[in-house]
Amino acid sequence: MLKQRLFIAVYPPPDAVADLAAVASRLAFNRPHADGLSLRPVPPWQWHITLAFLGEITPEQAGSACTAMTAVADRPAPVLRLGGGGRFDNGRASAVWAGVRGDLAALHELTERLRRELSAAAVPFDPRPYQPHLTLARPGERLEPDELREVLDRLDAYAGPSWPADRIVLMRSDHPVSNDYTEVFAAPLPG
Repeated sequence: MLKQRLFIAVYPPPDAVADLAAVASRLAFNRPHADGLSLRPVPPWQWHITLAFLGEITPEQAGSACTAMTAVADRPAPVLRLGGGGRFDNGRASAVWAGVRGDLAALHELTERLRRELSAAAVPFDPRPYQPHLTLARPGERLEPDELREVLDRLDAYAGPSWPADRIVLMRSDHPVSNDYTEVFAAPLPG
């Protein structure tokens, strides 16, 4: 049985991506570094806010995930903006991220409802507590402490434009064949 690596996310619109990209392009993880030292920036076209990471699931489970997404797409789209940021400290797997601001209560409610629907449909997902964020880079411990402090200070001061999260999207990660994502299904949220 062919499994797919899937996640459910919200994607910021192009103007919000462009605004953050203008700031991120000047951060240490996007600057040239010594040969062989990859700070692994995530390209802006892949920036997203994960609602549920499903992992490797079957086509039947993917169909159930689409049904779950449709079931929760009945409330108004939360209005969000990217702002602030931080770092998940996991050694070599550490990620630098932009924060999410705006109607977080509605975003959390959407995510909780989605996770309940996925559980009821026996679709597995990562059960860790939800912390909305947008991963910018995975530099691990390869940033110097002063570079990391500069990155976190610049992100802390960042406040992007507001936008309605008007659709939730089921995405396939094509890793390790490529680092691309492919849209599988989208459920629009009312405006």
